Formats: sequence, structure tokens, C-alpha cells
Amino acid sequence: MSLFHPHSCSNPFISVSTDSGANPTADTNSSNDLCFKDSKQRIKKMFNQIELSVSSYDTAWVAMVPSPTSHCNPCFPACLNWLLDNQLPNGSWGPCRPHPLLIKDTLSSTLACVLALRRWGVGEEHMTKGLRFIESHFCSASDESQLTPIGFDIIFSGMVEYARDLNLNLPLRSTDIDVLFHKRDLQLRRENSKGREAYLAYVSEGIGKHQDWEMVMKYQRKNGSLFNSPSATAATLSHLPNSGCLHYLTALLDKFENAVPTLHPFHVFPRLCMLETVESLGIGQHFREEITSVLDETYRCWLQGEEEIFLDLPTCALAFRILRVNGYDVSSALAGFAEEHFFNSLGGYLKDLDAVVELFRASQMIIHPNEQLLEKHISWTSHFLKQELSNTSKCAYKHKQNIMQKVNDALEFPHYASLERLVYRRNIVNYDVDDIRMLKSSYSSLSIGNKDFLRLAVEDFNACQSIYREELKQLERWVREKRLDKLKFARQKLAYCYFSAAATLCSPELSDARLTWAKNGVLTTVVDDFFDVGGSEDELLNLIQLVENGWICLGPCCRKLSGRRRRQSQLWMNT
Repeated sequence: MSLFHPHSCSNPFISVSTDSGANPTADTNSSNDLCFKDSKQRIKKMFNQIELSVSSYDTAWVAMVPSPTSHCNPCFPACLNWLLDNQLPNGSWGPCRPHPLLIKDTLSSTLACVLALRRWGVGEEHMTKGLRFIESHFCSASDESQLTPIGFDIIFSGMVEYARDLNLNLPLRSTDIDVLFHKRDLQLRRENSKGREAYLAYVSEGIGKHQDWEMVMKYQRKNGSLFNSPSATAATLSHLPNSGCLHYLTALLDKFENAVPTLHPFHVFPRLCMLETVESLGIGQHFREEITSVLDETYRCWLQGEEEIFLDLPTCALAFRILRVNGYDVSSALAGFAEEHFFNSLGGYLKDLDAVVELFRASQMIIHPNEQLLEKHISWTSHFLKQELSNTSKCAYKHKQNIMQKVNDALEFPHYASLERLVYRRNIVNYDVDDIRMLKSSYSSLSIGNKDFLRLAVEDFNACQSIYREELKQLERWVREKRLDKLKFARQKLAYCYFSAAATLCSPELSDARLTWAKNGVLTTVVDDFFDVGGSEDELLNLIQLVENGWICLGPCCRKLSGRRRRQSQLWMNT
């Protein structure tokens, strides 16, 4: 995995159409073919190189960790230098892709960076510019329409308190600070539960010197981190010397050199998301080798019981579903995500809709007769999702709309009741090339939201539509040549018969199967209408006789069956 620099992030937007009515020139076709190949190559590379955005917020907390040998010096000075080199012109440090709904995220990142500089007494000019940005944008801290980082009320007020300890004068009114502390106290006084305990451990940097650090250490993972979060791990190490935390952060900086992401490790989930994306957009056939590699690697991690899968509900559910769909032998390993367990976890406390949607979809993959656990998962997850859907009013920001659309689609279109081409088109229309996700800081990955996926999907979809149109024209010529359109008694069901075939046998290479299906459907309709309203009794008997005389039969069973059909037809006509 590698990081990409926030200042070099673009905000790609692509406007595409599934209308292929135009007649492009040869030059245009050549250009499209080149773009198609380029997109394929870029996607192939992404399967092998996961890129995740830098987190200024987490980098700042890592920069604040003191050296184990001297608390007067930073343990990771490279992070401090990164902060000095990467302040934005407006004085902020912020998310990968500047967005008007990410001001809270930017405020949180900027204050964390200012605190890191103050902690080590460097970057006076940087701090001044950062404080000026915070002052001019502080009203967004209480704006409910903003996208809110996890734990923002606790973490931001905790950083304000830490600024006081550092004798840093923040340009905020005392009344505004009191409101912040009041909101924090309300969150801290919420009901006690294991989920709440996990949440408070996750936002440890916001609780600071008031935190129960021994409680926090219950959530330490094998890699030494807390929740795979650099910021939580750094805050813990700053208050409680721990070799596991130090090893995790040191390994992180060995890998990324001078800055960190908001989540690490982050390898299995984005690769599974890429696989899911190419399959759900109808372009999986272009990446069979890459898909097989992801499946085999995921299965290896599954068999080894890796924490990156089994301690994260969305990853575990997605891996379970994809592996089962592709024929891998995976047992029902979702027992750890029963209803009571989920609501006692961090995800349950946060009502993580993405996680519940993934579990709902995974639980539909029942292949053995005694998988009552999956049936229970379907029951409680569907109830939870329907409740959240009904309780959520129309949202002003796209991020929430996308989540609710995903929930609605999962409930309305179960996998066993979906037609591939319709699913592809719906996913193309709803695909978000600017997929920004939010933890304690926003993050994005080129492997999750990328215009190359959309461009390739649209090109492929339109190519298939062209094939379907040509096949339909071929069938229309066949109907005219056989003069089936002249039969006044017969319903003209060509389009219906063809599209029922195309919706089921949608792969381009199945052209012969679609044409045969459609022709049989048309002929069956004609014969049915002939027996219903089109022919007299003599004509029907003559038709039966013609069929029997032309019946090629090599054994007595067929002759017996033919006679039975004749008698059944006669009985039918007499009723």
C-alpha cells in the first residue's frame, strides 16, 4: 500500500451517458479503444498497488509522541517536518479533497497540526496561519449539515483543553468553548455499554489525561495498534509507554517515511472493494486474472484467521460473501457478529450502516441446510436497516444519500431476485467517483472511487447494448422473412421474448443462445395463439398430424409420448 499526497488530489468528475444513438467516426472509435485499453491497464495496476490518502490529522498525533529516551524531543521528527512542509495556502491542514462539507474535518486536522507544532516549539508562522483559519471557520464546528468525523465533539474539545495545557491561546470566545465542552460532557455521560467503552477507547486522543489507559489496552491488536488507528495508538503511547504501540508506529513510518494514513493495515478491504466494483459494474470479464489473485489471497488470509478480516465486520462480511459466491469453502464465520455482539461493539455504538448492509448481504449466502445463524442475521439486520431507512429524513449531502441508497437497494433487490444487466445499469448510474469515507478523519482511495471504473463500465455497457440492438434487428428480419408478422391472430411478442433472453443470458458471447431463446419464444407464442383463437378444429388436427409426421424419433418412448400428446390435444380442443 502507498500514500498519495493530499495537495495533488484532484476532484475528478465525469459525465457519462448510456445513450449510444450517435454514429461515431472511425477516429472516435479508435480514440475510445485507446481510452478503454488505458483504463484497463490502470485498473490492473491498482489491484497490485493500493493507494490511500495521507491523514494530516493522524500524522499530527504521531508527531506529538515524545522520544522514549528524551521527552523533550519528538520520537518521529519526520512527521513534524511533513507538517511544516504541507500546510495549505489558506493556513489549514486538511482532507485529501477539499470539500465544503468537510470543514469540521479540516478544523480537527488543523488544530491537531497546530498542537503538534506548539508541542515542540517550531513553526510559529505556521501556527499563526492555522489559528487564523480556525477562527474564521469555527462556526462550522456546530453546523449539523457538515460531515462529522467520528468522535468530533469529544476530540475537538479535548484538543482545546490540551491547547490550554500548552499555553496556546486559541482565538475562540469563551461561550463557544463552553458549548463545545457541554456537548462533550453529554456524550461522555451517555449510557454505559461495551460499545461505549470501545468508542471511548477509539477516541482516546480526545480524552487525554482523563482516560483510563489500562482499559484502552484491552483493545490492543496483535500488530500493537489500537483499532488500527495511528492517532489512537500515538495518543496511547504518549501517555503509557508500550513496546507494541511503539513497534506499530515505527513500522508505519518505515513503510510510509514521513506521514501516515488514518487506517493501517488497509489491504484486504480495498482489494475486495475493487473486485466487487468491477463485478457489479459488469466489467469483471476484463480482470479474471486479478480477480482470481484477490480471491486466493483473501482465502489464505481467511484460513489464517487474520485480524484485518475477523475484527472488522464490513471486511469479514464482504470476504464471506465474495468467497462463497465464487465457490470457496468458507464456514459460517459470522457468529461473532450476532445482534447482541454487534450492539456491544464500536460499529454497533456508531450504528455503522455500511457494516450492517454488508452483513445483511452476506447472510443471504445460505448454501447448507443448517445455517440458522445466517437466517438470524438476515432477520435482525433487515429490521435494523428498515428502521434506519424510515427514521432518516432526506439528506442535504451526497455521502448520506449514497449510504441510504445502498441500504434501499439491498432491501429491495436481494441477490436471488436481480437481473444482471439491470444491476449493472443501476450501479453505473449510482457510482460515485468521489467516494470519500469518514473515520476520525476523512480518507479516500483510488481503489474505491475512481473514474476509470466508470469510464470502462460505460464503454462496456454501451458495447453490449450495440450487440443487443443488432441481434434484435436480426430477429426482426427473421420475423418478416417467415411472415410471422402477417399472422393477425398472433400476438407480436418479439421484443418481450428477446429481452427476457438478454436479461438472463447477458454475456456478449452468448449471442446464439439469445437468438435461439427468442425464436423459440416467438414460435411458442404463435402456436399458443393458434390453438387459442387462430385455428379451427380441423386446422389444429392437421397441425398436430404435420408435427407427428415430421417428428424424428428413435425409440418407442418418443412414439408413446407423441400419441399421448395427440390425445391430450384432442381432449383440450373438446373442452
